[in-house]
Amino acid sequence: MSRLTVLVGAAVLLGVTTILAVRNPLVASAAVALLVMLICAFQMDGWRWLLTLTMALLVGASSDVEALADASFYPRYVAVGGLVVWTLCLRRSAAAGPTKPWTGVLIGSLWVLAGLATLSAVWSIAPFESFQRGLALLLLAGLVHLLAQRRWPDRTVMMADLRVVYLVLAVSVVVSIGYGATDGTLATALSGSSRFQGLFSNPNMLGMVCALAMPLGWAVYRETGRRAELLGIVPAAGALVLSQSRTGLVAVLVGALWVVLRHGIGTLTRVAVGATAALLAGYLSGLLPSVFAASWMQQFVSRFTQSDLSNGRIRLWHMTVDLWWENHPALGYGYASRNHLYELASYDELRGFNVGLVHNSYLQMMLELGLVAAVPLLLTVLAAGWAAVRAPVNRANSGLVWLIVTGLLIQVTESAMFGTGQTYPYVFWLAVVAVLLHLPARRRAGHHRAAADAPPPSPRPEASPQPAASPQPAPSAEPGTSPHRGRTPVLR
Repeated sequence: MSRLTVLVGAAVLLGVTTILAVRNPLVASAAVALLVMLICAFQMDGWRWLLTLTMALLVGASSDVEALADASFYPRYVAVGGLVVWTLCLRRSAAAGPTKPWTGVLIGSLWVLAGLATLSAVWSIAPFESFQRGLALLLLAGLVHLLAQRRWPDRTVMMADLRVVYLVLAVSVVVSIGYGATDGTLATALSGSSRFQGLFSNPNMLGMVCALAMPLGWAVYRETGRRAELLGIVPAAGALVLSQSRTGLVAVLVGALWVVLRHGIGTLTRVAVGATAALLAGYLSGLLPSVFAASWMQQFVSRFTQSDLSNGRIRLWHMTVDLWWENHPALGYGYASRNHLYELASYDELRGFNVGLVHNSYLQMMLELGLVAAVPLLLTVLAAGWAAVRAPVNRANSGLVWLIVTGLLIQVTESAMFGTGQTYPYVFWLAVVAVLLHLPARRRAGHHRAAADAPPPSPRPEASPQPAASPQPAPSAEPGTSPHRGRTPVLR
């Protein structure tokens, strides 16, 4: 295919998509997504194509477009189940070795949490919801476990799979911007009248997707070295700012700073000098003052200067702790019962508050599963923290460690770490197991000391050349007899 044909085809496709976007944004978005999937299908193996479809369905299920959300609701679980079954049928990777300790801790803790979530249907205030979501969490734990054993020990395959996840997230952000441009929500967000959410159910959901896409894109770029991989980071950064998600923005910046600090003082100095120079150039050129004078930026800045930065979350956390600890401290109310807790609390004259969403993943799990989930929950967080602290920040790890730190921080004010109906938990836990799976082996300190204390081998005197002789029989070493202790015979 000639270059002219490609350019003409791209121009025609752009024109048709633009017309569709003006008349029917949903059809245009579906057409773009279908085209991307078809292109990927010709360049990927079947498993990776199913992964693409799964991530697209998870994005669709978390959409604000009712038709798209309804069409993706059940197929997303079928697609995840298909990934699990397909991975189970794969042969164990030749690169697979013994399971590393912290990889085993993560996988085991996820299995325990998923088992408790499913079992909580017995005492849950919403048994069917707990059982259904518990099965979905079991699928997530199974997918993480099987990938660690059968497919991802091969680092090349693993990074190719993660690249597909990044492309789906980046495309969803681009489609969201296009969708917002056609229905007027993008212009409204730019005018500072509201927060931008694109295709997603709320601005915080868009912010979380962007916060995952940016470090994941950096990881893919660092692994491949292709600058084109960075193109998806640009719209994600813009959409993150327009969503005005304070937690997402702060978490991304803190995660990036963590990676820079891990690189050492030299890298930190260079980044600081570069950032200062960029800000100074922006100020002298007048670009920085004009950006901060924009209405959308003023509204964004005002969100950091309001009296209650938590937007009532801190009060909600206190009330949630009381609701949990005073009623069901040991077992909680049942996994995924949060949608029904509002009804329960609204009839309580002492507490008329909405606890349908706690806005804290860690507290949410304690509310739903109680103290029995405390240990496995702590172990999953420790495993993620171990990956962020111990993994070398070279190549793709610089982006994956960035993603892990960002993800852990976001869940302080959001409740999506185990929310299996969206992309967040899949991307986050796959990134954690990817880092843990390829952690370099650590030598034991005792081994180093023994090697250092051992005396150097004595030099063996070189034998002078002598005429060859017939070989002597080996000395007897029968039980009860002493081997010959004379001088070792030299072959003559």
